[in-house]
Amino acid sequence: MHILFLSDNFPPETNAPASRTYEHTREWVRLGHRVSVLTCVPNFPYGKVFRGYKNSLFQHENMEGVDVYRVWSYMAPNKGTIKRMLDFLSFMVSSFLGSLKIKRPDIVIATSPQLLAAVAGYLVGKAKNRPFVFEVRDLWPEQVVAIGLIKEGRFIRAFKRVAKYLYFHSDMIVTVGEGYKEQIMDGYSVSKDHIEVIPNGVFPDEFRKTGCRQAVRKKMGLENRFVVAFIGTHGTSQKLETVLEAAEKIDEKHICFIFVGDGAEKKKLLEVKAQRQLENCLFYPAVSKEEIPAIYEAADICVVPLRKCELFKGNYPSKIFEAMAMECAIVMSGEGKSAALVEEAKAGISVAPESPAALAQAITDLSRDQTLRKHMGENGRKFVVKHYSRKVWAARYEKILESIAK
Repeated sequence: MHILFLSDNFPPETNAPASRTYEHTREWVRLGHRVSVLTCVPNFPYGKVFRGYKNSLFQHENMEGVDVYRVWSYMAPNKGTIKRMLDFLSFMVSSFLGSLKIKRPDIVIATSPQLLAAVAGYLVGKAKNRPFVFEVRDLWPEQVVAIGLIKEGRFIRAFKRVAKYLYFHSDMIVTVGEGYKEQIMDGYSVSKDHIEVIPNGVFPDEFRKTGCRQAVRKKMGLENRFVVAFIGTHGTSQKLETVLEAAEKIDEKHICFIFVGDGAEKKKLLEVKAQRQLENCLFYPAVSKEEIPAIYEAADICVVPLRKCELFKGNYPSKIFEAMAMECAIVMSGEGKSAALVEEAKAGISVAPESPAALAQAITDLSRDQTLRKHMGENGRKFVVKHYSRKVWAARYEKILESIAK
């Protein structure tokens, strides 16, 4: 089977859409399929071309058997509205044109975010007369309204019509969680039989302890500290100001917070840190996917915050599974499916979103109970290996694709 996958993000970018797409496509190659990915030149989140790449019209590389085709796009930072829309529109057009150079696939998949990438996938499927699968990682345009990028109005209503059209004219919808499936069914009257759930997960063999904890802590200047880690995109969905406010409430000097990654909100967060003189908050640049497990191993606990929003109740941040695999106890600052998952796994503590006091108390409590942290870490590892192995879910995804491509 030849699978053509359209995604706005792909490694060496390290955000969740890039990782999910890469890990699934790599696994499908291992299962014997030919996989082509249509994407843009790596530039997320700052809208700047990564070293070693050029924003040319069409280029090809091979990553562990996956044929990666990169097309030109207008690049913009992961913030604002107008320039980002130009970015999204340009990728929609360029990816469609780029698809004309790729041998006819057996099936076409496109993933959101962003919605216009899915439009391109639908058009490619039509042009090549092949089935189209719409993978929904985030609910657009609902999410851009929820995080305050665009207000409800004609533009959003038009985008909802586009989303509805894609939902009904795709051959299958694949979502990352039952919460999103329910929201699509309720919001757009889509049949449950038209939606499959393939959750996020992790390759347990790639996320496991290696004994590098002390070396990494020494390199990062974290010796003799109790380390609370946030690893990932510093975006509006995470509401990281809550974590800074929690850090301000903690008086115990040995507790420090590390923020590893980049994103639209990072500059603002650094300004807040400076204004409030939060010496217990340390910021580090983004690291490669291969370096992330070592950061988890160096941490004592990790924090996974989400903005207080009805939409996010159905969300499963992918970093939950990474932390579990690394036996790192979690403080989940959120509600809904993600909080229930952490509690079901007995892998951490969940507190209400956007509640600095509750977050600070949970972190302080865990800092004083090493035995509890150890049990939570062990529970998380067992749970994720049993239920959220990316290898297992990629194989289930493959079976869905094969049934549609026939």
